[in-house]
Amino acid sequence: MPIPRTDNELMVWLNNFSDSFASHAAALGFAEADVNTVKADASMLNYLVGDLVPTYKSALQARISYKDLIMSGPAGSHGGDPPPLPSTATAPAIVAPGIAQRLRQLVQRIQLAPGYNEAVGQNLGIVESSTSGVGRVTQTDNAKPTAKATALAGSRVRIEFRKAGFDGVQIESRRAGETGWQPLGTDNFSPFEDARAPVEAGKPEVREFRLRFILKDESVGDWSDIITATTRP
Repeated sequence: MPIPRTDNELMVWLNNFSDSFASHAAALGFAEADVNTVKADASMLNYLVGDLVPTYKSALQARISYKDLIMSGPAGSHGGDPPPLPSTATAPAIVAPGIAQRLRQLVQRIQLAPGYNEAVGQNLGIVESSTSGVGRVTQTDNAKPTAKATALAGSRVRIEFRKAGFDGVQIESRRAGETGWQPLGTDNFSPFEDARAPVEAGKPEVREFRLRFILKDESVGDWSDIITATTRP
């Protein structure tokens, strides 16, 4: 399958590929340095796409809204303080430019390796066993989404996922202390944003998420592994 082109889909795909490649690398004849390069690229993409860019986009919008309020808001209304400075996670080790190009070259090397077969390709996500033709799903048993949760400013959580040929995903969540899962809805395009207010205003909270594929308005396959994020007020 082609490497995803959109930032969010590539980030989720690379996380899955990185984990799978680490388990197959030795049998395919790749060195530990190759595995570490993929891991470093995945860490950098997680930081840039999942944290840095959305955090600063959100910060910019908050400042524009504050500017509009101060400039044009009703006279006598309470404007409050300007939005606080944005905060992101610590940046990972710097990588060289060309993550996508390195991935394409690595996939070509993997497919030429003596130990490569279709089962390995399916596990790595570089071939699709669940589709025939262009984007048509034929096998739904055991289909399982992969996703990533990233905490953003303002108690929001961003969920990136891969559709893998399905129509979309069903998303459920539960917070710390809750025993049951709460439906958040469905989404046909990554990313999904959980913008619920926290249970206690101004305090971080742990949120768990799970996803299931949607095909022709029906939930199919297995639930994803549980992913977790701690919100940032």
